[in-house]
Amino acid sequence: MRHRLSTSFLLLVGLVWLLGGRLASAAGENTQPVEALDLYRLEQPLDPQLSPDGRTVAVVRQLRDIQTDRVRSELWLVAAEGGERRLLVGADRSPSAARWSPDGQSIAFIGKEGSSAQLLRVSPADGRVQVLSSLRQPPRSFSWSPDGQRIAYVALVERKAAEFFALPTKPDGAQWASPPRIVRDYPYRADGEGWLVPGDMQVFVLELGSGRQRQLTSGAGDWGARDEAPAWLPDGQAIIVSADTDPAARRRANQGDLWRVSLREGEPAQRLTEDEGFETSPAVSPDGRSVAYVGWRKRANSFQRTDIFLLPLDGAQRARNLTVSLDRSAASPRWREDGAGIHFLYQDEGVNRVGLATLDGQTRVLVPQVGNTRLLLPSSSGGTYSAAAGSFAYPSVEADRPATLALWRDSRQTVLWDMNAEWRAGKRIGRLEEIRIPSKADRRSIHGWILYPPDFDPNRRYPLALDIHGGPHLDYGPMFSITHHLYAAAGYVVVFVNPRGSIGYGEEFATLIHLAYPGRDHDDLMSAVDSVLARGFIDPRRLYIGGGSGGGVLSSWAIGKTDRFAAASVKRPVINWASTTLTTDIGAVMGQYWFERMPWEQPEKYWARSPLSLVGKVTTPTLIITGEEDWRTPMSDSEQYFQALQLRGIDSALMRLPEASHGFGRPSQWLAAILGTIGWYDSHTR
Repeated sequence: MRHRLSTSFLLLVGLVWLLGGRLASAAGENTQPVEALDLYRLEQPLDPQLSPDGRTVAVVRQLRDIQTDRVRSELWLVAAEGGERRLLVGADRSPSAARWSPDGQSIAFIGKEGSSAQLLRVSPADGRVQVLSSLRQPPRSFSWSPDGQRIAYVALVERKAAEFFALPTKPDGAQWASPPRIVRDYPYRADGEGWLVPGDMQVFVLELGSGRQRQLTSGAGDWGARDEAPAWLPDGQAIIVSADTDPAARRRANQGDLWRVSLREGEPAQRLTEDEGFETSPAVSPDGRSVAYVGWRKRANSFQRTDIFLLPLDGAQRARNLTVSLDRSAASPRWREDGAGIHFLYQDEGVNRVGLATLDGQTRVLVPQVGNTRLLLPSSSGGTYSAAAGSFAYPSVEADRPATLALWRDSRQTVLWDMNAEWRAGKRIGRLEEIRIPSKADRRSIHGWILYPPDFDPNRRYPLALDIHGGPHLDYGPMFSITHHLYAAAGYVVVFVNPRGSIGYGEEFATLIHLAYPGRDHDDLMSAVDSVLARGFIDPRRLYIGGGSGGGVLSSWAIGKTDRFAAASVKRPVINWASTTLTTDIGAVMGQYWFERMPWEQPEKYWARSPLSLVGKVTTPTLIITGEEDWRTPMSDSEQYFQALQLRGIDSALMRLPEASHGFGRPSQWLAAILGTIGWYDSHTR
């Protein structure tokens, strides 16, 4: 039957359409671009952990307190059905690394007790917190025993250095200088930690009933390497842990084996792997017959691909590589509850994915995208997941806001908690576009993204900000970054790509820069600039380049190769490879894997790849930003570059961030780096 629409109905439709358009316009007028203080308003879900029955997620909520200028954390419980949530542990405890007991009745976590970090336990039922440890040094990692009655953990056991002199006794009331700090170990300081306490990492077991704590390992070398939690055998009589027991362990980069450590007194530890390389992240099968782990086979290469290996514990067979055909770096193995396969996380083209490796070496994708929790930069590092009862909890991939807490079940994603939904509703966010461009070096496809200003008009001309990721074996991806969105809000078209050497595109692509970094990765970056410039909406007089860490290397290298950029922002760079190798906290890695020999053996090769070698050609106004307690790319390199530029009369500035490490320290220091970069760019045009 046909119906004739009345005139009044058509008028009503027209009125609704007109009103709706006006409301939408008004909503747009009321929204604002991203602003600097948003850094203190944004929140993130960290390290989500599903309860054993899959019904509840324990998640750390990360916030930034504008009054104290500190990052804070809280522990929340979120229902997997419906998303109802409640606060379990407040920010006064600074909770992290929360893990459910096997019966789901308790959650252990690392948190504050007084001024130190300790192991604590909280009841999800009533929120009561119990302090479990009283350690001089903070616990680094831990795991529950299968029966829930014990916790194995890793902590530093201090070692007093041998004294070789003594000052005379000072007179009563005398005001002498502080005693000297004697350094005899390597490394003696670590980025983000500062001066290291001499000692070795050892494994302990804590009896929850009696409170008794017993040290299981001893001697030189580090047990529980890379802060990975010990893995219990199902009978609770032994654990498996990664360790390098060589007295020179910390001078032997990327070494370690799996060991079986018995809880029976007097029984020696048993070495399970002897491959030249590193084996870590052990996960024991439900039947106790096999252990899955992350490993690599040592090669003299700056990129080491990690794979998931499977080792029978009866010693009858060698370990098998289950992800060899995947050609991606794999991590975080977790057994399926039925023992038929192993879940793992891997990085692929800018994002993380959760995969499944079957015991015959077949792999497939289970969760297609897992996001990051870095917030300040859009890197896939920081991804994590947990699995239980056929479900997965993880941070989601979001381009216009920080990650949400997401659940994957029945082949679909459900958002359990969007911590920034209200914030997003009040913001105008620029569009993110994926690009793939051929490199002028060899026509390889280079993957990247363009972030546009919120009110982008293709008929206008915009400044371009090229931002380069660090690593160099890291990546950028299609995820929210406060840094990039502040650039876009200031009117910049932001370009970020993954040049050769980036992870997520296969081993061959990642190893193209071995003994050639920086090198043709520069061509990849310039090809991206040329491609976007050719679109016609970029002002060629306002091209800018910057990046941090490895990106600081490539940005300082680029301005020694070309004068096309109006200004540069070089953040926490390596400027002189020889001096960095001999002052950084990862000198063993640089000297053994990034070069063929140590600096004193091949000084010419270190110099040839140092941006300082090109400083005589630099004409670009350059801002250098580094933390004063950055022990990864120490301030001394930035000082060399700044003084060289000053001696040449090049417009330059050095921003020193007091007490900040490689990660730029407190929130306001990140804002100083971001806003300083924008201000530097704004004040320079070719």
